[in-house]
Amino acid sequence: MSLFGEYPCLNMTIPPSYISFTTASIFIPLTLLTVTGNLLVLLAIFVDPYRDLKSPFNYFVANLAVADLLVGLVVDPLGVVYHYSEGLQGKYPASLNYIHVPYFMTSSASVLSLAALTFDRYLAITSPMSYRTRLNPKRAGFVSLGIWVFSVAFSFLYLVTGYLMFSFIFMHTIILFSFFVMLFTYQRIFKVFRTQVEQWDNMNDAKNEDNFAKRQAVRWEQKVTKTFLIMLVFFLGCYLPACICIYITNLCSTCSCVLIHWARDAHFFLILSNSSINPFLYAVRFENFRKAFKKMLQCACLRRRFQSFRLEFVNSSTGESTTSIAPKTSQSE
Repeated sequence: MSLFGEYPCLNMTIPPSYISFTTASIFIPLTLLTVTGNLLVLLAIFVDPYRDLKSPFNYFVANLAVADLLVGLVVDPLGVVYHYSEGLQGKYPASLNYIHVPYFMTSSASVLSLAALTFDRYLAITSPMSYRTRLNPKRAGFVSLGIWVFSVAFSFLYLVTGYLMFSFIFMHTIILFSFFVMLFTYQRIFKVFRTQVEQWDNMNDAKNEDNFAKRQAVRWEQKVTKTFLIMLVFFLGCYLPACICIYITNLCSTCSCVLIHWARDAHFFLILSNSSINPFLYAVRFENFRKAFKKMLQCACLRRRFQSFRLEFVNSSTGESTTSIAPKTSQSE
């Protein structure tokens, strides 16, 4: 199987229908989870009911949520349609450009947003005094815009190289670049953490309120960074097996076509499933996100109750009017 040739098994056999239908059925709940979770994150940040979510870090979180939401709104449904058609028709759809281009676009934006979040934590921990001036919301917005401009331009390279070549370019540039950024920054972050813990453990909080405030701030930054570290663990748990699947799909000349098709679908599922995980990490770890989610859900429930009560009131009023008019009509007759 050539790295620059056609898709493996394309002219040899189609995947068994049960593989295509299984993949399509898995993508349906994945779509619902991805859309619901990331939509809640975006609403929480932009509605911000308690006015505590406007920060450069959360702007990067919003950028990540936008990329993941587009995965749920565009890529996942297209995956359902593609695999369902493949299993139903017993043949490959004519073109894959309509799913591969948005797939690489949103995946690139998602991975680069994770790298930007890592760099944000690096500045917040290593340079806490100058963090707010070096990375303000305006600069965070420009970085987020740059991520999308690059992701859109980069994904259209697929139309020139084809899937096989571009999957390797994507894996060895975007994914590896983001991985090394995360590895370098976290090595520095943990080194600073150890130094800060040693310094503040020797301070007497009861005698110095300023030191107490500083320790509280450091504890908050530690919690945020630990939460993001969990996100990175899930990221590696999804992308590392996906990269292995890419190698199997494109380079394994002795693998059966059934295994190739399983590896092909697992590669897409693993990368896209990462977009459904991040929002639930915010809800579990961050109290301000939990409070915002709860507030918005409560408001939605109250609004529905009010609309239901108003509808019942209108219906009851209409019913009373009808019954009061009916006897008069019969009497006149």
